[in-house]
Amino acid sequence: MKIVKTSIDKIKEYRADYLNSLPEFQELFLELLLNDSDCYLIYLYDEKIGYVIVNEDNTLIEFYVAKRYIPSSNKILGQVIEDLSISEIYCKSFDSLLLSNCLLNSFTYSVVGVLYRDYVEPLVIPDSEIEMIKANLSSIELLINQDASIKELFETEDQLMSFIKYENVFEFYKNGEFVGCGMTIRTNSDWDYCDLGVWVNPLKRGKSIGSQIILKLREFAIKNKMKPSCGCAIENFASQRIIEKSGFVSRYTMISFKTN
Repeated sequence: MKIVKTSIDKIKEYRADYLNSLPEFQELFLELLLNDSDCYLIYLYDEKIGYVIVNEDNTLIEFYVAKRYIPSSNKILGQVIEDLSISEIYCKSFDSLLLSNCLLNSFTYSVVGVLYRDYVEPLVIPDSEIEMIKANLSSIELLINQDASIKELFETEDQLMSFIKYENVFEFYKNGEFVGCGMTIRTNSDWDYCDLGVWVNPLKRGKSIGSQIILKLREFAIKNKMKPSCGCAIENFASQRIIEKSGFVSRYTMISFKTN
């Protein structure tokens, strides 16, 4: 078996097979790691049989082998871990092949994220007084000058600028006061899934503003023929409450497995 470094475009067909094989769609957190990750094709007797993606911290974020090689997948994963010095694996709990192989190896693990893919009746009544305004480049100064917690939505000014240019970023107001912002970010440009992100002005927290923002973002996404989802860190209980009050429910988690 050989593991050969390649580019993201060379694994595009295999990635499509992988993403289509999942019962739920990819998590934006992992998709955003691709820019700082390396892609590898897996060969057996000069035949391509799958791929793996590893980020700059030697964390495996995607593993795929063609169906006929699934019986050998645990052995293949073992060689990937050894050859690429993998120290950690990020695994969505609905990625059954990767999850099963990690459990078969008895890797130690911790749950690091909550993934929301299902939706029920919201626990809040929509607030018609909250106004939703599309952000533009002139919004950057307003947003970057908020408190540090807004970095949960964007890490740098350049990233915010990119989101405003190519995605959907919104400012939210109630009675003329700025109460928060939100985003719908397409998870992958080739699919119609999107992730909803929300930030609430600290002075307006504890009033269900975050849940109201998610309601409006979800409505926007559906009207624009996108399929919305959410995710947050396991320790972020405030975000979990906001998301769940808006009607999202979670059956899945993000798991970190340590290989040594």
